[in-house]
Amino acid sequence: MTRPNDRASSGALVSLLLAGLACLAAPACSRRASAPPAGAPTGSSGGAPGSGGTGAAPATSGRSSGVASADAGAAAQDGAVGAGSGGASPRPVEDAAVGAAGGAGNPSGGPGTGPAGTGPAAGGAGGSTLGAGASGTGSGAGLGGGTGIAGGAGGDVGVAPGPGWPAVTDFGAPGPFATVRDTNTGPGGAYDVFHPASLGADHRKHPIVSWANGTLYSVDDYAPLLTHWASHGFVVIAGHTNTTAGGATHKAGIDWLVAQNATSTSAYFGLLDPTRIGAAGHSQGGGATIAAGSNKPGITGITTTLPLMPLLSFETDKTIVAHQLVPMFNVNATMDNRDPTGAYATQIYDGAVTELVQASYIGVHEDAMNAKMHGPTVAWFRWKLMDDAQAKAMFYPAATCGLCQSPDWQMVRYKNPAP
Repeated sequence: MTRPNDRASSGALVSLLLAGLACLAAPACSRRASAPPAGAPTGSSGGAPGSGGTGAAPATSGRSSGVASADAGAAAQDGAVGAGSGGASPRPVEDAAVGAAGGAGNPSGGPGTGPAGTGPAAGGAGGSTLGAGASGTGSGAGLGGGTGIAGGAGGDVGVAPGPGWPAVTDFGAPGPFATVRDTNTGPGGAYDVFHPASLGADHRKHPIVSWANGTLYSVDDYAPLLTHWASHGFVVIAGHTNTTAGGATHKAGIDWLVAQNATSTSAYFGLLDPTRIGAAGHSQGGGATIAAGSNKPGITGITTTLPLMPLLSFETDKTIVAHQLVPMFNVNATMDNRDPTGAYATQIYDGAVTELVQASYIGVHEDAMNAKMHGPTVAWFRWKLMDDAQAKAMFYPAATCGLCQSPDWQMVRYKNPAP
């Protein structure tokens, strides 16, 4: 038996069901049903990693879409950006360059758009948190997310190509890198290599420096100097031989490291910069360094030379100074018993056809191994091979340079000076 209250309840229930069906058919009800709850993510995912593609259109609704746009800019510092509140693309390979920064938004509240980033592996960040983020390009790019809720700057880029080296204030002090000495390696196992213990950190490519011994000295005698250079980020290869005249020792060592840089199974693979190569040496090795700087006995890619107390008497080719192809820092000694009249220093100065900075240390021939060589020599390599502008102040300008003001040095002079 049906009671009156039961019939009333049934009628009310039917009415409610009919009203619900009508609401679902209405556009207004449909919009409410599809709106995300507070904080729900909206927007499409970023482009596929490694595809070079871009993500879908940015989201325009939901508070979290704005947060995702801001997060997209921050994510670019890690080398990948997803779209809106969609997932971020995986981080690209370590040595990939990244795209450019997104553009600034309009702090006053108007829309702003960030430009597209570029780079072979990771796209640039989206635009400001206020405006819509623009897509990046590159094999790991995604799309900056939807409209944000607050104005501000666009996302930063990650590590730029050719990153700078750690700044130093005292060139004579050990550099920022722990070092390792690999013995009996290189061509014929006849070389030692001094290098940072960790190579390639922060996408760096390490410059190469080749060393040539003097007639009476071994690599061990020069090890503190070569270790000092390695502590500043250089990979230094030094031959064991004392017969270095002619430059062949330099060429063999440099050619080996350049080949290792291109060999996928090598510990140096992709971690060296074969466009930045220095050569240095002492005594007979100093003359050999000048020979190598004139492409004797063949092309090496050397971009600067640093001969210490060089003796030219071992060189059969007496034109090597005039044929020098690269900038040179020539160190001499005021009491050098191998060059008591300074004839070799004068010959080098008079014959120089490229940039030459020449300075005399107040000391003797063996002072190539003096710790006071550490600062000026590493400053020269940091300037010429790492673009360290602060290191240039060791040599220029002539009136105030570090060498010019040091009580340990005299006769600092220039030929074809750098601008």
